[in-house]
Amino acid sequence: MTDCRRCATCHWWQRMGPRLANASRDPSASFEEGTCQVHAPVVQVAQNFPVSVFPVTHEDRFCGDWKGRDGGGPDDGERIIAFPLVRAANKVAA
Repeated sequence: MTDCRRCATCHWWQRMGPRLANASRDPSASFEEGTCQVHAPVVQVAQNFPVSVFPVTHEDRFCGDWKGRDGGGPDDGERIIAFPLVRAANKVAA
């Protein structure tokens, strides 16, 4: 039996999730990366401006704070189609 306690199957992990806590999506992230949101974002200073960020992890990482998804599967039972945003009007996914 293989251990499935990895980011891709965790409740707290969001595939291609935004590193910035106030963003809705990160179009520059690779498909295998996402953000871990088990803990509050950490404040970092970038060019004398404080920003709050979540840690970015690879989908195959293991974590002690892992929690299974309720709907089963790596995308919580839904089909998630991620695509880069061209304009703000494209934020609504099909």
